[in-house]
Amino acid sequence: MVFLVTVVMSILVAALYILFSGNVKSFEYARDRTGARYTAESGARMAVHMLSTETWMPQGTEPFFMPEDSSGWILMEGIQGRALVVIDPRNNVSNPFAIRSVQIRSRGAFQSALTDIKTNYSPDAPSRYALLVDRAIPRGFFEDGRVVDGPVHCNGIIDFSSVSSDSSGDPYAREASTTSEGGFRFADVGFSSEPHPEGSSVWVQPYRRHLSGAPNWAPIASEIDFARIEQHFRDLETVANDMGTLVTGVKRVILDGNTLLMKAANQGPISSIGLGPERNLVVIMNGAMPVYIKSGQPTTIPLTIITTGNVNLSGSIRGGPAGGAGPLAIVSLGDIVIATDPSYTGETDWSPPWDIETEGNLSVQAYLAAPSGKLRNESLIHPGDLSYLTINGGLMQEQMGSMGTTMSGYRLEIEYDEGLNSVMPPFFPILENWVMTSWLEDPDYDGMSIEADQY
Repeated sequence: MVFLVTVVMSILVAALYILFSGNVKSFEYARDRTGARYTAESGARMAVHMLSTETWMPQGTEPFFMPEDSSGWILMEGIQGRALVVIDPRNNVSNPFAIRSVQIRSRGAFQSALTDIKTNYSPDAPSRYALLVDRAIPRGFFEDGRVVDGPVHCNGIIDFSSVSSDSSGDPYAREASTTSEGGFRFADVGFSSEPHPEGSSVWVQPYRRHLSGAPNWAPIASEIDFARIEQHFRDLETVANDMGTLVTGVKRVILDGNTLLMKAANQGPISSIGLGPERNLVVIMNGAMPVYIKSGQPTTIPLTIITTGNVNLSGSIRGGPAGGAGPLAIVSLGDIVIATDPSYTGETDWSPPWDIETEGNLSVQAYLAAPSGKLRNESLIHPGDLSYLTINGGLMQEQMGSMGTTMSGYRLEIEYDEGLNSVMPPFFPILENWVMTSWLEDPDYDGMSIEADQY
């Protein structure tokens, strides 16, 4: 009897031991797998943070590691795991100005477990927006008849209004985003996060699309840092100097095809700079004196022109489409001003073709940027009949400037260049906001190592 009891107890003890050991191993497996996954995710987030601190896309297409120790692994403080993180820029991008995505592959190690994640991210760029404003888009812009068929973002308040009883002709913005510090404000009901608040006469179009939410309609999007963008452009002086395209002492320029013609005085000599794929950035140091610019023949290369002070549009601008013969970008670190034609004021103008030609409608086939200023008309009463400034590209400005009255001056129209969705002007920055486009845990690398060029 004693022997039988002993045998039974031994069996029970063994069963309990096996059960306990199994539970411990199961717990350890789950713990280690979870720790490894968290470590891999933390490594990927560190990579995105590192990328977001730069205004440049990663150079080249070869994969590279995050800053590491000698073994290639990063110790993740707090989790006490280690991560091996590879950033792999997109291959097969023929256009050097393309907005290229990256693939981040992160391997997390915790105790006995290894877990990999693979995620793709794309950067945002200021030039991707048809209209990008820092302070506010006030009442009077997004009203009946206004169409901006591209992305619109404002860090401040965006005002909408309509006097029509139904949705016909109501303001249109293909994508509209603001921040928690700004907001969407409707003239008849106040602030709302909806594209058609109850009781409002405004139906922001395309209404059905906006009902799907972000990115089409985003009331609490991330803020865009305009100071960072401005500083990026200021830092390009050295680049232009190395190219031989740093310009001083000029008052009027004509962009004639792929040549920049320049003059310091009406009766002075003409100087010129030949432009091309290796000379696609011009910085004009004009300080407090405005520089006047217009086009002759259209440009056939992507090009960015930066002025350190105000730039005055003295005629139409003819750049090429993004992804083709363009884009052309004109960046002012002051204001962008539509110069008043001297025929209205009786003042003496320069001799043609250096004269100001702003008597009527103007066309700007370019991306205009004033990260610390605004686009404005020099005189709100000229032209005497309401004329149109049509931007075939996009516009970025710190604040909205005055263009005219209901009877005179200019009405701003933006016809978005779809190529700007995927292509930037030369030397334009990327934004701090990277967007995740895919996420995969425990990916199959098809026999390749994690650091191989897979993307």
